[in-house]
Amino acid sequence: MANIFISYLILIYSLFFPTDKQNRSDNSEKELQSIAINVHQIVLNNGMIVDLFLPEGYSTNKKYPLLLINDGEQIFRKDGWDLEKTINSLIEENKISPIIVAAIYSNGNRNNWYVPYYDNWITKNWGNYSPQSEYYGIEIVHKVIPELTKRYSVEHNEIGILGASLGGLFSTWLGLKYPDIIKYSASLSGSFWVADYKILTEISSEYSSDNKFWFDIGTREWNYYVPFYKALNDSGLVAGKQSFYYEVPDGQHTISDWSNRVENPLKLFFGTHENIKVVSMNVIPECISSQSTPGKKFRRLNPVLKLSNGVRYSLAHNATYILINGSADLGKEGSFFNDPDTEVKIRVNYQQFSEAITIPKGWCK
Repeated sequence: MANIFISYLILIYSLFFPTDKQNRSDNSEKELQSIAINVHQIVLNNGMIVDLFLPEGYSTNKKYPLLLINDGEQIFRKDGWDLEKTINSLIEENKISPIIVAAIYSNGNRNNWYVPYYDNWITKNWGNYSPQSEYYGIEIVHKVIPELTKRYSVEHNEIGILGASLGGLFSTWLGLKYPDIIKYSASLSGSFWVADYKILTEISSEYSSDNKFWFDIGTREWNYYVPFYKALNDSGLVAGKQSFYYEVPDGQHTISDWSNRVENPLKLFFGTHENIKVVSMNVIPECISSQSTPGKKFRRLNPVLKLSNGVRYSLAHNATYILINGSADLGKEGSFFNDPDTEVKIRVNYQQFSEAITIPKGWCK
């Protein structure tokens, strides 16, 4: 099982994140043809390549939020995230305010730029690299953002960053390191596992009520990130107001999955809805196979809240779990340990919401 898991990661990496050699192409005209019509490519003073999206009706007479995105090569491609379509739809439906988006190319530097720490597994399976997140972060904070705010009508207090996989790891890392500059950070399927979850050591207590952190992980991926969720809460960030974690039912580590669920952080950061309220809770039983121990499975309850703006996020340790019938050991974050040959009934409570879940015999054996 462990070998299968490693092979899976290597395959995903090679499919979605091409090597330095693959990123370079002598046929630049062919590559540029796949960029969205309303997106133009620029080269910044520091040499970084950016695909820049300006909203319809862009005017220098008003200020716009700025969203930076890692892995810029993929973001506006029709065969990638096709993000222009999503953003235009959300703006037209008045679900988000018009924003400026700068998708920064990695230029084959993904491991170096996006991974803040040394990790033996990465070196062994993906090759040698030199962690340069400090360098990349300084470039973004002191060169990329100042240049973009000088050239375009950017609202200085409304800057965010988003990424997926290793790019998601870096987005969260940058938000933790520069909360006075990066107001919002979003990580889709972020690789928080790097260096045995060393990202946890970056959390401090220096965040304001305006900072927001979004991170998610699909239940068909390799882990869940409740410990990171709780660590943010323990630092003073309130779940559901400043920190949002979504365990995506059946979510996978794919570009199509990320493009489908990216609207959650977009609406969370740049939404137009006022007086946002929780409108429903849906508890989803999860049966997660261990990636390291053959035959082992983890049973969890994933209570998901839906907000009035359509954003969904998980409660995890913020809910209360009560055993009604049967025998089971309940974890504080939704995990439960029981004999799968017996029926168990568990009630999940959060504020005014309550739902009883019956786990039938034979489930998740």
